Amino acid sequence: MDETKPSTKLKQELDLDEDLKKIVKRKTFPKKRSHDSKETTSSIRADPEAVPIDSSRVAKHDTGASDLKPENMRSAFHREKFTLKKKALLQRSEKTARAELLNREEEGFLETEDGEPTYTLRQADIADAVDIANASKHFDLHLENFGPYKISYTDNGRYLLLGGKKGHVAAFDWLTKKLHCEINVMETVRDVRWLHTENLFAVAQRHYTYVYDNQGTELHCIKQLHEIRRLEFLRRHFLLVGSSGTGFLHWLDVSIGKMVSSFPTRMGPLGVMCQNPGNAIIYTGHDNGTVCLWSPNVKEPLVKMLAHQSSLRGMDIDQSGKYMITTGLDRKCRVWDVRMYKQLHAFSLPSGLSHVAISQRCAVACAIGNSVQIFKDMHLGICHEPYLAHRFGGIVSDFAFVPYEDVLGVGHANGFTSMLVPGSGEANVDTIHANPYETKKQRREREVKQLLDKLQPELIGLDPRDITRVNEDLLERQMEERKKILYVRPLDIHYTPKHKMRGRGTGNRKVCH
Repeated sequence: MDETKPSTKLKQELDLDEDLKKIVKRKTFPKKRSHDSKETTSSIRADPEAVPIDSSRVAKHDTGASDLKPENMRSAFHREKFTLKKKALLQRSEKTARAELLNREEEGFLETEDGEPTYTLRQADIADAVDIANASKHFDLHLENFGPYKISYTDNGRYLLLGGKKGHVAAFDWLTKKLHCEINVMETVRDVRWLHTENLFAVAQRHYTYVYDNQGTELHCIKQLHEIRRLEFLRRHFLLVGSSGTGFLHWLDVSIGKMVSSFPTRMGPLGVMCQNPGNAIIYTGHDNGTVCLWSPNVKEPLVKMLAHQSSLRGMDIDQSGKYMITTGLDRKCRVWDVRMYKQLHAFSLPSGLSHVAISQRCAVACAIGNSVQIFKDMHLGICHEPYLAHRFGGIVSDFAFVPYEDVLGVGHANGFTSMLVPGSGEANVDTIHANPYETKKQRREREVKQLLDKLQPELIGLDPRDITRVNEDLLERQMEERKKILYVRPLDIHYTPKHKMRGRGTGNRKVCH
């Protein structure tokens, strides 16, 4: 046998190796990546930090970190430490803005066929066009015997409080229609307001203001709040604010039951009042057309501005605290820039204009007699016709937009109506500030956290950024006082010692009989 020639079996194996080499050359199978390769997976994946972010989104979450100046620190160690702290705060704002890119919820809108105006749509048509969950949010409560009604929603928009003028008070979960309590106080009800949780609410009755729990049990009778017309609750300060028919303003701390401030405004009955969510300043409207800004720390108005040439009927401020909407008997709806106290736009509306409300996305609702007209982009001055309109069975007495919902709750003489307003509410819920789906445990934790983060009434001012600033005037006065102490001449102490006689005192004498 010739050993130089390969065997048949070996020849087949060599042919197989040649075929495998050809397959590898064609790159039919990918080459395995070794563990010691310098190429990492990060070079293949998209870098999330490379996605551009609008600077306005980052500034929205900036709580003042960009204004910090590490170079003002004394030592190099503290400058380096403060620089790292500032960098971490700025990164937090940027990452929060990037996380918002994942929010897939979109705001609602109305779209009609053939260019038909949206204000011609009825609530029944809108309810038929939306899904079952949103259609159930439109309902009517026929309560003709106890109206007109005042209403109040909680901060998370889950619970509704109704107060009829003839004494009917009801609290319930308006989404599930689960009733918490229903009572009749047997006297006039002027206003109702939720407190920091859905377990407590305040009712301004004929003479005094009462606090009830969610079972309808009377907890407190606050006689200091006498003849109250309007109620507001400052949730960051735990202050219940009341405006009376005698012209008094009251601030009550509900966490400790202490009256923080109470003084007369000397402006007549206070029937129009609202709060600025941005700085907790109270705004009051008066019959002479003026708007006054009040703080519990000053007994005079901080700002007094002429808004209308006639009596003021309605007023509201948006969530950012930038825009104010006012209505008056002159049939004008005016838009104001609160930062400059300057009128931006004015719109003429039909007679009978009274209450006004503004939503989270700046949709404005105006009450005109027994109807409500809703406008979009009124603060931008491009509003030419109503966005929606709806007529009720009685005169509108109060209304409010539901937070995080496309719903407007309207209280009127014949009861209550929940109407659908697509695009009025914020679509993406920030559960850190308000959670509509919170459990009992989460509610308790939130209540404790709110009490720990409670702001003192002394911090209420026109500019909320003053809290983060140094009071230079007070600091200079303290430094001057310290300098004076070093140069004050010590007082001369005149001390005259008393020379006592030595010997046995009278106390040691014994009387002998």
